[in-house]
Amino acid sequence: MVDKEVTMARRRLLGFGILQLAFWGGVSAWASVRWARLEQDWALPQPRNEPVRVGPLYDIPEIVTDEQLALVLWRLRPQFRVPKPKINFVDHALRCWGVQTAFDDPNCLSGEEMRQLLTDHGRFAEAWGPETAPLLIDTEERGVRVRVQEGQHSSSHYDHVLGCLAETGTPLDYPLRTPRQQTTVRAMFDQCLRDFSLNQAEYEWSAMVFALYMPHVRRWRTREGQEITFDRLAERIMRQELPQGVCLANHRMHTLVVFLRVDEQQPLLSAAMRQRVTEYLQNVTQLLVQNQHPEGYWTHTWPGYDVGSQRSSAAYENTLANWILATGHPMEWWALAPEPILPPREVLVRAGQWLVRTISEMPEKDVQEGYGFLSHAAHALALWRQREPAQVPLPQAPSRAAP
Repeated sequence: MVDKEVTMARRRLLGFGILQLAFWGGVSAWASVRWARLEQDWALPQPRNEPVRVGPLYDIPEIVTDEQLALVLWRLRPQFRVPKPKINFVDHALRCWGVQTAFDDPNCLSGEEMRQLLTDHGRFAEAWGPETAPLLIDTEERGVRVRVQEGQHSSSHYDHVLGCLAETGTPLDYPLRTPRQQTTVRAMFDQCLRDFSLNQAEYEWSAMVFALYMPHVRRWRTREGQEITFDRLAERIMRQELPQGVCLANHRMHTLVVFLRVDEQQPLLSAAMRQRVTEYLQNVTQLLVQNQHPEGYWTHTWPGYDVGSQRSSAAYENTLANWILATGHPMEWWALAPEPILPPREVLVRAGQWLVRTISEMPEKDVQEGYGFLSHAAHALALWRQREPAQVPLPQAPSRAAP
């Protein structure tokens, strides 16, 4: 009797064990399938190697004459062949002048030298010294991040360097040399995708980079599980209140313009979202038209808010430098925008001529200290003559502005 009970107990235990194995085997199989699906969701989208190019559309000599343009650009040539050149100036200069430019001035870096300073740790270490923390940071996933907001040897904004590379036509297979590896710009792009979140503080350049390198990708997921589409990115950009965002929200507007221009070549927005973006930018243009100073410039209160309003940006004082920032930036994205978004021509002419006069008369010290925002103004003026700055012949040593 005892032996029979033992046998029954053993059978029950064996049956329970089999059930447990089946259960946990099923759980394991489900987990494997689920993990495979998650990995598929998290798989990095495949970008194109060459970024989409977004070029100028208009040639309006009333905004800036040939002589005036040459003078302004001469003042903004990149005289950065010095020890420890400020990285924020180098990436702005690259974006302004492009990679094909070269100068007779031995103090100026060529476009390719500027690009290499941003993408080759060896060149960076030569300029900044081996004791300086590197600009390019290797990640555990063999990706590459750019050091941000840690001093003059770092970039001022997240994904700004990558954005400058994209806007100047840098392919993803362009060599990238870090302290630990020889790789390509693709490693920087992939890390941008891995790190991206709709909730990050600065998203303007990330969103623009996605549009330039992968307009064919309809949707993808972030590591946080957020589904990303270009419609959703556009919605995120338009949701933020004006004038919030980098450089008084102008980089948000610039990215929306890039979306529209890329969409003309490779549809990435829905028809309804394209219309919304167009109407949004038209409304922004109306605000700028309504609040342009009679002399032609804008201030940090361009949306019409009083200086004392809590919605105005306390970080931007009412100074000449910030007037140039608030004026050069919209002139730049307007120069790339489809015609229905543009303000009346007289608005553009007043702003362009104010920029010419102001930049031409600035002390050289102020030009060098304000190179970043001044480069946007200079680039804008060249675009309004349907040229890139590198296509404009420069004078040898002009002394005064052209009338």
